Amino acid sequence: MTHFKRGTAHASGEVDVSADDFWAMLRDWGAVMKWAAKGPDAPAPLIDTIYKDGDSVDVLPCTRICLFAPESGFPPFPETLIHADPVARRIYYNVEGVVSGGMQNYLATTWIDELGPNRCRVTLQSTFDIPADAEVGPVRDFLEAVYNKSVIQGMASAVKQEKAVLVGA
Repeated sequence: MTHFKRGTAHASGEVDVSADDFWAMLRDWGAVMKWAAKGPDAPAPLIDTIYKDGDSVDVLPCTRICLFAPESGFPPFPETLIHADPVARRIYYNVEGVVSGGMQNYLATTWIDELGPNRCRVTLQSTFDIPADAEVGPVRDFLEAVYNKSVIQGMASAVKQEKAVLVGA
């Protein structure tokens, strides 16, 4: 008898930034606080990230530890970047162990397709397991909210802000 339910999550969106600029932000594995959604509409109350001792974004695998507001009930968890292909503009990463809601065996990929000089499509896809007595829907909905609000919209906004600073400098 299976002790888990299998789940998947997916999000894709077009943004008005170049694929190369979005890739640079995505590949800066420790820069989550530049783009993570903040405020009452944020799907997760992330307050900081740190690299695992001895890890560097220049050497894979590379693990960042995500830290959340204590009152949120979200425990810290490691996300490990396991593969990055700059030509295909694709990363693979995972979360080890069991996280909030009993989710485990999380494996995700993100890729960026160039649509024009200042336009790209960003796609995120993941698989995960949850306990057999849990529901996939809430976990999927949470992940898709993170993908849409933090990764796709948040990174695009951060790229635009950094460009504006460079232009204004």
